[in-house]
Amino acid sequence: MSAAEEKILKLQAALDGELDAAGMLDFERACAADPALAAEFARAKALDAALRRALPAEAAPEALRARIVALAAAPPARRTRIFSAPWRAMAASLLVGVLAGYGAFSSRGTAPSEDRALVSAFMRTQIGGQSVDIASSDRHTVKPWLAGRAPLSVAALDLASAGFPLAGGRVEAIDGKIVPTLVYRRREHRIDVTELALTGGGDERVRLSRLDGYHLAHWSDSDRAYVAVTDLPESELADFVALFRAAANGEREEVKKPAP
Repeated sequence: MSAAEEKILKLQAALDGELDAAGMLDFERACAADPALAAEFARAKALDAALRRALPAEAAPEALRARIVALAAAPPARRTRIFSAPWRAMAASLLVGVLAGYGAFSSRGTAPSEDRALVSAFMRTQIGGQSVDIASSDRHTVKPWLAGRAPLSVAALDLASAGFPLAGGRVEAIDGKIVPTLVYRRREHRIDVTELALTGGGDERVRLSRLDGYHLAHWSDSDRAYVAVTDLPESELADFVALFRAAANGEREEVKKPAP
């Protein structure tokens, strides 16, 4: 197989979401080193998006609907728990808070300019094929890199054992301010977590919303505010937020422990 044929196969696999996290990182590096490949990938993504918008979805056959209803009535399969033992109880309570807060905050009015800017950034990097400025799964590499370029500190957390590996980070300009964004992977999908300066008091509730087909989550702690953007289903975003908050709380508790 020639090098050109291999590039085409990888581009098609990336477009169809068939690459794992490591494979997607390799492809993004290839796009960064090859402007022609990056431009071709951007064109393919734009064409795919245009076709999805232009072609109407067909109604499901009644037979298929009946099968889905029957399957939904069946006892659910046991779900694999993604939380490790030290975080399980805390994550469970936080997830309850996410779901409880959803009813009050899922229907938002006009989206703030901040939300639109972050969704636009997600779309831009998705089409451009380069979602990170620093590509690394090592939090000790990503955290200092971002700290040297953005005024805010960053909570780069290792969530790989729960199925959300860190892919790297980048900086964004939101409302004229440079802010850090962490990029996590979930299969062929991404979750971008941007950290913002906290204005007013912290709010432990999680607000879930939807904008331009993407799901967003807002929350804050005593130090900063967070906005997560993803093309994952809302339920998986809620799982991620609960896990992220549990890990961040656990890290803060470790820092507060007195030296032996």
